Amino acid sequence: MIASFPKLNVLDNLPIGKMDNERAKDIFTSHFEYLPYNRHSKESVVSVLKQREIRTKSRKSQNFYSRSLSAAKMGSSAWPTLHPLSITGSVLRDERRNLRPRQFEYHPSDSSLMVFGTLDGEVVVINHESEKIVSYIPSLGALNSVLGLCWLKKYPSKLIAGSDNGSLRLYDIQHMPATSRGTHHNRGSVNFDDFDQLTSVHVNSMDELFVASGYSRNVALYDISSGRCLQVFDNMHREHINVVKFSNHNPSVFATSSFDKDVKLWDLRKKPNQPCYTASSSRGNVMVCFSPDDHYLLVSAVDNEVKQLLAVDGRLHLDFGIASTGSSQNYSRSYYMSGRDYVISGSCDEHVVRICCANTGRRLRDVSLEGKGAGASMFVQSLRGDPFRVICCELILFNVIISLDHYNRGFLF
Repeated sequence: MIASFPKLNVLDNLPIGKMDNERAKDIFTSHFEYLPYNRHSKESVVSVLKQREIRTKSRKSQNFYSRSLSAAKMGSSAWPTLHPLSITGSVLRDERRNLRPRQFEYHPSDSSLMVFGTLDGEVVVINHESEKIVSYIPSLGALNSVLGLCWLKKYPSKLIAGSDNGSLRLYDIQHMPATSRGTHHNRGSVNFDDFDQLTSVHVNSMDELFVASGYSRNVALYDISSGRCLQVFDNMHREHINVVKFSNHNPSVFATSSFDKDVKLWDLRKKPNQPCYTASSSRGNVMVCFSPDDHYLLVSAVDNEVKQLLAVDGRLHLDFGIASTGSSQNYSRSYYMSGRDYVISGSCDEHVVRICCANTGRRLRDVSLEGKGAGASMFVQSLRGDPFRVICCELILFNVIISLDHYNRGFLF
């Protein structure tokens, strides 16, 4: 409070002296960043753009200007507001009901697209900039929620979707209409063998294989071109495997996170009977993901235990030191934002989303989430960092996709 208001003279009827200000500044500096990328003073957006266009003698890189613009925009903006995407109703036309998103993923190469799966088994591709439906895939009839989604990188119109009833399908959105009135032909989808109680799917970097995990101790490996399940790796953990993720660049390496408190790295070239290594948390692990350059693993365990490990050997690189609440049901999720510089973290029992520096562990922002009406239950069901925009993100609250908006365009900068 004192560090945020340097001209504050009285707090709780007590005078604030010079020593109080200096101590507050030291505490703030050790735990928080004033601006992104360790900028110490606010810059003008116009000034940064001018420097970029005239190319000063220092020959700064394009990455430098991108970071400077991020810092300038955040420094000149107000506190972010919550902005729900207006995607309800438009796809269904004559059906007056809302879509209920449960999981989503940004497109890997088109910055305007994302896909989300619903609690009712639908898969919907939207342009999240225009908030228009691009493709709509209805539920196949059985009660299910779509929990696993992953785009193919080399075939940008295709994606894998998995539901908690075990169904696994590949869809080509070029063959899927934008409304529920369209006819859905089988030529636009491929069925795979079911994986019971599925929670996670992920495609490797070559778009050749994908893995699936769920409420079991097993991981299934699928061949995308043939549609066959190649192998089921049994008993990879002592409890169920919530998330499985391939490396971003090595098509043979993947990581698993389990509620048995372990994260394990595996290599298909070694026929994964034994992991390359095992790293342990003090609580059950909710998720794991690789940094964009594969240098690190980001591990999120129950109740804000968020750590960054060296991917090469699993050694601890950084503990983000987020305070725990004492709740065993406070499931925490964390992802890298654009690049590997910042991490976004949220938990299902807390009204806050945290943005942390992945180099120092210091907090850039704690964004408070306010509910709709008295007693509204606020919790993070899913969140992702935007891969195209520096320090931008979206999340799912109340089964609605929400953007954190710093300057009225639907994204958090």
